[in-house]
Amino acid sequence: MLRSFFGSRRRIEKLVPDLKAYAIALCGDREQAEDLVQEAIARAFESGTRLKSVDELRPWLFRVLRNHFFDEQRKKTVRREYFAQEKRWVSEINDQALAPEDTLAIRKAYEELSADHREVLALVDILGLRYKEVAELLDISPGTVMSRISRARQALLQRLEEEADEKIVKFPHESR
Repeated sequence: MLRSFFGSRRRIEKLVPDLKAYAIALCGDREQAEDLVQEAIARAFESGTRLKSVDELRPWLFRVLRNHFFDEQRKKTVRREYFAQEKRWVSEINDQALAPEDTLAIRKAYEELSADHREVLALVDILGLRYKEVAELLDISPGTVMSRISRARQALLQRLEEEADEKIVKFPHESR
């Protein structure tokens, strides 16, 4: 375990100033840098990695810190993109002024889809990911993504058409 290799906290404590300096260089904020250092050290202890020598400790901890920083940056970017996309959807929906029953019908049809169809529709049509990004995320080929999205869209449209047909059959006087 990592703790037994480190023996004591002193080896890590000696590296903390260098880790903080590096973290500040990465993020430009002292508070965030302290959080990065704490998280890097916590991850180091949790990893269970065994290093062959003390000389490997310093660069390894720097890599852990760096990887954590860039993971957090990617998460922030995804969140920003998601919220920007969500604002666009809301404005598009408001512009289109869907009737409440239409919105409910779309939600119902979407919920009735298989998990695979909902997943690919959410990633491509709702979140706006590219086919290549979805392929990497799901560990499938881009061609498979294109096939799944096509089938998912067809299934959604079919459910919406069935819902519309049921309305016409049940309430013929409303369709005219």
